[in-house]
Parts: sequence; C-alpha cells; structure tokens
Amino acid sequence: MTYCTVVEFEWGARLDRERYAGMMAGVGAGQSVPAGRLSHIAGIDDTGARVIEVWRSGDDARRFAEQSRPSLAAAAMPAPTRVFGFEVSSYVVS
Repeated sequence: MTYCTVVEFEWGARLDRERYAGMMAGVGAGQSVPAGRLSHIAGIDDTGARVIEVWRSGDDARRFAEQSRPSLAAAAMPAPTRVFGFEVSSYVVS
C-alpha cells in the first residue's frame, strides 16, 4: 500500500533557516531517486522545515530511512521535532 512520511524540524538553537538551506543545498545533487519513492516535497515557513514524501510502500520508506541515517548523522543534522507516516488512501497528481 502507498505510504506517506512527514518529517518536521522547528527553528531553534541547533537549526535555523541558513543552516538548513546550507545542509539541503547538496541533497539529491547527482544522486538517483531512492527505490520506491514516488514524490518528494520540502519547504520552510516561519516555524521550521517540512519534508513530505510518498512511497510505493511502508517498507520502501523504512529502508530509505535506515540507509540515510549514517549520512544524516555525518551532516550533524539535528533530530526532527516530529516524524510520522500513514497509509495513503488517495494520491492524485494533476
């Protein structure tokens, strides 16, 4: 079943807009799309940053999270303030 993940970061002492933008500048450059990922949306607002991804399955999302953990640790990325996922009941791209 198609699965959606949401990862949220709040601005604070360990993360601000400039640091986040710097860390994200090279993400994905020259890299292939992770297996199973259907879409990726990232953005910021006054309170923090959000990353929303849609996957073919929850297993694909978990596999990517496990594989990306070392690179996130190496980038000294602070832990997200909120992470959740859910099975998708409707996915429409216009």
